[in-house]
Amino acid sequence: MRDFMAITKALADQNRVTILLALQSCELCVCQITELLRVAPSTVSKHLSILRQARLVEDRKDGRWVYYRLAGEAAPPEVREALAWVCRCLADTH
Repeated sequence: MRDFMAITKALADQNRVTILLALQSCELCVCQITELLRVAPSTVSKHLSILRQARLVEDRKDGRWVYYRLAGEAAPPEVREALAWVCRCLADTH
């Protein structure tokens, strides 16, 4: 139940869904996501934290940069299914 609630919370915000859609094609650093959303870096950090808690995204640090990508094959089935559903439902919107 906790995973379900974390995933639905993460998907309940347009900015977070926009981040997921942007990450479909490539991994992005925080500065790129900030530019995409045109919001404060602290706001982006909060959105990314919620997406990480739901395990929808993974991150990697490279020097002082942090890069994000969609969760991979090692993610739990419910996470993979949620990502597939979002991508399928919103395929024509971007």
